Amino acid sequence: MRNEATSFQAAGQEIIARLNARWDVRLDDLINNPALDFEQRRQLLTSKMVECALTEIDEYHHAMGLPIEDRVDSQTLIEQAMSAQGVELEPNLSFLESRFREIREYRGDRVKDFIVTLSNRLEVMSQAKSPGQLALEILTAGLFSVGTSMAGLTIGALRAGQVLSVALRIGVTSLGIKTAVVVVVIVLAAFLLYLFMENPKKILGLVLNDTDDDLVVRDWRRGVDGGTGGELFMQHGHMANFPEDHATGDLSSPLVQIRKRAFFGPNDPDNVVFAGFYFANKNFGLRGAEGVMLFQPGASNKRYAHMFACPYVNDNGTNMRPVHGGAGQLPGLYRDMYNTRRERVDFVHDGVRMTSTVNHPRGGVVGLIASFSKV
Repeated sequence: MRNEATSFQAAGQEIIARLNARWDVRLDDLINNPALDFEQRRQLLTSKMVECALTEIDEYHHAMGLPIEDRVDSQTLIEQAMSAQGVELEPNLSFLESRFREIREYRGDRVKDFIVTLSNRLEVMSQAKSPGQLALEILTAGLFSVGTSMAGLTIGALRAGQVLSVALRIGVTSLGIKTAVVVVVIVLAAFLLYLFMENPKKILGLVLNDTDDDLVVRDWRRGVDGGTGGELFMQHGHMANFPEDHATGDLSSPLVQIRKRAFFGPNDPDNVVFAGFYFANKNFGLRGAEGVMLFQPGASNKRYAHMFACPYVNDNGTNMRPVHGGAGQLPGLYRDMYNTRRERVDFVHDGVRMTSTVNHPRGGVVGLIASFSKV
């Protein structure tokens, strides 16, 4: 579907053009630099965008005569994001439970439109100069937070009796506007690489966790380029970005792929669902981006398998499955799940509803939304 691929890339081109004009830079030249490998492009793009966004905040506060205060323990994130090495952290997004229920049911163009719209909203969020402005833009985007640190601070204010807009402003203020914007920019940079890069086979997946367990993919780095021994396996292509955030938002807390939900009771308006995203990209040659990952809930021995495929010739598709055992079975598991893949899967097993949807079986630029929900 040439038009669909064009629509994804056109969205990225428009955002890049606006950022270039706003910051007087050429981010497109950096992304398309043939002398750099993908990891170098990712790192340099993120650091350049962070540098520009923070300079913008400094200039605004200086002009207005306003001080800037950021949490001392968050400075490590800022320094890493501004360095040539970049950061590996891909922060969780979060949504109110009511919004999550809508997203879970998206199909077809709704999946594509959701990704494009979210990318545009992240761009607007990256322009925020104050906690109030960022809080408003986050709410406008239909999000609850960007990053688990912001979410934890916001939930605390919300449960203390503040309305959502005020609670989110308190959360951003407590985190620090610079740190909050850096987290937004890290996510935006990953989305831009997915949208903008001229690659005929790539997939962006958003996985939502509406359960009471943190989800972890053990030793996932071993599998990003087709290696074995971890619980991520790429049959073809490579994993360009993978979710990872701190379980409680505190930088000393364990790293997880997707944080468990904040659940206060059935249909409680303060319930929050967390999500992580991944970007799988093709390598050179006549192969697409295809793989499988195992999410481990908490300390249990069970796993939830999630398969995604954007093949070079055959139909795009996805699959979900409860499994027992770990990394040793992944190549065979991938093949079995690939052979039974569909445009959407939706079933309940052992009290957990699993869904996964690709936007279309055709086309080389794929959007995917998957979820795990306690029922």
